[in-house]
Amino acid sequence: MNSYIPNSQLEYNAIQMILPMDIGIKLDSSDPIHTFLKVMEGVNLRKYVIRTSSKGRKGYDSIKMLKIILFAYMNQIYSLRSIEHACKTDIRFMYLAQEECPSHQAIGNFIKNQLRESIHDIFVEINKRLFELDGITLDAFYLDGTNYEANANKFSFVWKKAALKTQARKIEEVNTILSNLKDLFQENHIKVTSISSSADLDSYLTNYERILKESRIELVYGRGKRKTPLQRSYDKLTEIRNKLTECETKIEICGEDRNSYSKSDYDATFMHMKYDYYCNTGIFKPGYNFQVGVSDEYISEVYISNARTDTKTLIPTLERFREDYSIFPNDIVADAGYGSYSNYMFCLENRINTYVKYNTWQKEISGKLKPYDAIHFKYQPNYFICPNGNKMEFIKETYSDDSGYLKIMNHYRCPTCNRCPSKQECTKSEYGRTIKFNPILNEFKSNARKLLESEKGIEYRKRRSIYAEGVFGILKQDFEFNRLRRRGMKNVETELTLVSIGFNLSKYHNKLNRNKVMN
Repeated sequence: MNSYIPNSQLEYNAIQMILPMDIGIKLDSSDPIHTFLKVMEGVNLRKYVIRTSSKGRKGYDSIKMLKIILFAYMNQIYSLRSIEHACKTDIRFMYLAQEECPSHQAIGNFIKNQLRESIHDIFVEINKRLFELDGITLDAFYLDGTNYEANANKFSFVWKKAALKTQARKIEEVNTILSNLKDLFQENHIKVTSISSSADLDSYLTNYERILKESRIELVYGRGKRKTPLQRSYDKLTEIRNKLTECETKIEICGEDRNSYSKSDYDATFMHMKYDYYCNTGIFKPGYNFQVGVSDEYISEVYISNARTDTKTLIPTLERFREDYSIFPNDIVADAGYGSYSNYMFCLENRINTYVKYNTWQKEISGKLKPYDAIHFKYQPNYFICPNGNKMEFIKETYSDDSGYLKIMNHYRCPTCNRCPSKQECTKSEYGRTIKFNPILNEFKSNARKLLESEKGIEYRKRRSIYAEGVFGILKQDFEFNRLRRRGMKNVETELTLVSIGFNLSKYHNKLNRNKVMN
């Protein structure tokens, strides 16, 4: 039985939280909040957000909301609920919010409604302020990319090739049914032709319904109901029409440049993540391609796409760089994933020095080339000489479009290849070894190799592994930003741009503190 304790014997500890009038005096001088405020002093954020309406319930101040979000990403706080919690418990966020405490829903709505269209402009504005404070130049541009796993179901894949095969099979099936019904349609003065889409089939179904109605054939469904042969054909055509519509929708969503997408996120493409690629797991996951351009350790440009490779991302990234800073960089440094004909041609047109590797560069400098690799075939005017001294004659010329640039390839083949004792080591083709040669691309590669092997090129290659590849190491390992939290291209772009702003602000703060310690 509990004993009674009189109130006079209870101990009371009156605890009351007391905060100073100026919260700033309690913040350490090396705290990131001081760096953040220093940067924001030179940035006009008001022009990028919508002013709060004076009608109805008063909303949160837009500038305060934006500063809270930017400071949260600077401190690697990405969850909306974590940002809300910080506004309630972290003295720095209280200082920025000035007694306002927005909910996670309000923060999410602000990002969705106000930052989706203006976040890239904010990113550029903050970058210009950082570059001014730190004396950063935009002469050298280090480009690299990575794949980020989307916030989508791993098993929600849709493959374009499967949809195309199903579409072709269903069209063939429809044409067979229509040929069997040819007499019926001709009796009703309807011309029967082959179809190629669901829209073509719709017109036949409309006429079919009219024929059934005129023939007084009632459509019956359910257990115990016996369908007529004409109804069975009608139901089959209707089923195929629905399937064709589904296939056409899938093909349209994929577009011309993609072969897959996720049912959970239509903008995500199935691709190998870094772990799956290097570990040979063979697993495809929905993801986005994240390109970063780095200038003197800072992310100066970002470009998000759903391309599976980096080859076609260099040109749009550089064009966006020019839009943001009104200039092209003098030098671009990138790995072999960007060494294509169109990329070299674009850089030549815009007078950009291309310290960009090509697909065989690593083999060439490491000496791992095989005896019968294409580089060992000597080019002479109008023909090639193979390592065994055989002449390879010109057979044809092909043309292709490479990102808007006309690409001409000359094909050479050895007529005596089948009698050569080294054929098995050289090629497995029954027609003999064929060499594809583009003299312009060959000149681009020679120029790129000279630049890469120069003293400046060696220094650039060292910096690229630190600057560009280091960005992803910091984001994925140190900042633990391993997977996207939002869906849809625009939302993903907003998220990754916010992460990039946070990275740059954190980088500037660390450099300031490092300089203070050294001094």
